[in-house]
Amino acid sequence: MPKLSDRTPGNRFIGLFVGRSGSGKTVAAASFPGMKHIMDFDGRIGGLDGVDFIKREEITYDYYIPRKQGLITEINNKLETLMTASSVGQPIPNTFITDSITSETYAFICQAIPLTHYTDGDKGKKRDKWIGPIAMAGPSDYGLEAQATYDYISFLRSLPINNVIVSAHYVDRYGKADPENPYSDSMVVGKKLSVRDKIGENIQIYFDHIFEFDRDVINGVERFYVTFRGDLARTSYSWLPPGRHEITGKNFYEFIQGLKK
Repeated sequence: MPKLSDRTPGNRFIGLFVGRSGSGKTVAAASFPGMKHIMDFDGRIGGLDGVDFIKREEITYDYYIPRKQGLITEINNKLETLMTASSVGQPIPNTFITDSITSETYAFICQAIPLTHYTDGDKGKKRDKWIGPIAMAGPSDYGLEAQATYDYISFLRSLPINNVIVSAHYVDRYGKADPENPYSDSMVVGKKLSVRDKIGENIQIYFDHIFEFDRDVINGVERFYVTFRGDLARTSYSWLPPGRHEITGKNFYEFIQGLKK
């Protein structure tokens, strides 16, 4: 039985990068060194174009269409291929990026609905809930979404890859202005991941680092920032300071390594 006192911290980075669209999450993830592979669910890989410090020749990617039949099998096959390649000594990426878990969970719902909503043979009856031509997600669909998400992240953690980065969007979290008064006005009290609440809470336990990214436009100029410790943000790196830090035009990986020095 190993002792905690004998444990040496590893160099592996498992991070969740959160922020609104266009806040610099993907650029930050793509700044990590070595070959990188991006599972692109947002369809916004073009956001890396024109970034000076991004080495485009080091990046491969696959785009996943949410409604494509057999998508979950395709994703699993990709991960299995990486696992097999590693086991036989073939090269694998140094960094694996999922962009984003928000769009991926939507894709899982799209995969579930055709399995639970269908026309009942000759009678032409639709099963499960429909509103006009639109099939509405139900408990079984949400169950598949949750299980597929947990399975995916667990699989990512099992890959022998140095850096595993998942991006996610966030939305405002609302609460009562006066928690003691149920009739008080609602107000923004924080942030939460833009996925179903249970999934959003559960997946955070899988990450050693959750970095929060945001963007301002000042006098027509974009400014980008990161927070290492805050409402959503946390990190196991003791040397990363609290507060909001500007990263405009900076190689993010080199920036955080510089803070360590």
